[in-house]
Amino acid sequence: MKKRAAAVILVVALLALLVSGLAGCGRKTESQKQEDSGSTGQVRTVKIGSAGALCYAPIYVAAEKGFFEKEGLSAEVVRTDFEHIREGLATGKIDATLGLFHKWIKPVEQGTDIKFTAGLHTGCIQVVAGNNSGITKVEDLRGKRIGVDAIGAGPMNFLAVALTRAGIDWKRDVTWKAYPPDQLETALDKGEIDAVAIADPWGQLILDKNKGRLVISLSETKPYADEYCCYVAVSGKLIKKDPEAAAALTRALMKATLWVNEHREEAAQLSVEKKYTGGTAAGNAKLLAKYRYVPGIKSAQRDLFQGIKNLKAAGVLETREPVALAERIFVSVTDDIKK
Repeated sequence: MKKRAAAVILVVALLALLVSGLAGCGRKTESQKQEDSGSTGQVRTVKIGSAGALCYAPIYVAAEKGFFEKEGLSAEVVRTDFEHIREGLATGKIDATLGLFHKWIKPVEQGTDIKFTAGLHTGCIQVVAGNNSGITKVEDLRGKRIGVDAIGAGPMNFLAVALTRAGIDWKRDVTWKAYPPDQLETALDKGEIDAVAIADPWGQLILDKNKGRLVISLSETKPYADEYCCYVAVSGKLIKKDPEAAAALTRALMKATLWVNEHREEAAQLSVEKKYTGGTAAGNAKLLAKYRYVPGIKSAQRDLFQGIKNLKAAGVLETREPVALAERIFVSVTDDIKK
């Protein structure tokens, strides 16, 4: 009798263990959940630089829609100008930004410790000529005065490539004049310059007021329209010190980019309402509709190399080894994400 009772107790105990084990198989531990999301559970604080251009929309969205938090990051958006962002990335005071390729590639070539980790979207520079300038195409820019936001900045470098392809020496055959972005429209009105090369949304504001005509666009003119304009740019110091944080912020910005792709009008509204950028919600939505939001790793490496070749051919970059430069400045910290 005692043996039979003991046998029954043993069977019941075994069944209980089996049920408990099966239930456990259906649940994920917290560490497993964190691993699936790409987060280790440790909240890291990062500073993301923004210079106020519309193409920074993935940063605005990532901050406002919780994409950084989902990757285990506490992110502070630092609103400042390009020079302070460049200096901050070089010193490690800023961890990352959204880098306009044509603007960032020169300081990186010169040794600034910044790495590209992903491509986000096409866009976001326009060349706009005054209505009475007689300029309708790139070839008409020979001998003209072109306004830019800074000598050697992204819009100037982009136009240098286009001018070179048109057989125009951008160093000798045109005159470059620098103005703050919000003063370029006035300079065009006064006839101080014949055309402007500028990042969005400032060029679009001129077009929307019928004060100029489009000459060339990084988002619409072939072959530039198919090439990445903006990349995730990360401080080399962060990649060395905390590669997991670099990977997490890269994923956050890539996922935010996909969100922008599906919610362009809302992204435009958000960027204006939260005072991240200038322009109007309607005008910015029109611009965002022109960009291709295709975050990627492998495709970014390909376009980066092509962009370096283009700038080398135009004499903007001095490197003798475009392949080596591309390999040095692009670091793969995470995988491509599912679209």
